[in-house]
Amino acid sequence: MVNPIIPILSFFFFVAFHPSPVYAIYNVVRLGAMPDGKTDSTQAFLSAWAAACSSVSPAMIYVPPGRYSLKQATFGGNCKNTDIMIRIDGTLVAPSDYTVLGSAGTWIRFEGVSGVTVNGGTLDGQGSALWACKAVSKGCPAGAT
Repeated sequence: MVNPIIPILSFFFFVAFHPSPVYAIYNVVRLGAMPDGKTDSTQAFLSAWAAACSSVSPAMIYVPPGRYSLKQATFGGNCKNTDIMIRIDGTLVAPSDYTVLGSAGTWIRFEGVSGVTVNGGTLDGQGSALWACKAVSKGCPAGAT
């Protein structure tokens, strides 16, 4: 017969002695991002990244619900941190005018980093106008990925 208290004690021991990491949280709205889908929030996201990247403890970049307009952004660098979580509860929106990114090659890029996790959210590349251009013309930019 198995003692029913043993699994409960095992669970308690695991939770009590194996705590989850405590994250420094960088909320993009508190850093100036606007969840209206129109105002450029790129700088707020880059500021959150710079803070998380330079942190010596686990860090979370939090994107609350809403739509956030982002122009081209590269998240990279020689981070001190190898435990960065990006938690997206909203939607990241590319510029509706495809000429803003043109032939940039990338819209959102992670470069030279490790230990980054992206959870949740939606990426809205707003590509319909570019695809419409490509359907009728050969003079359209390549677009960004």
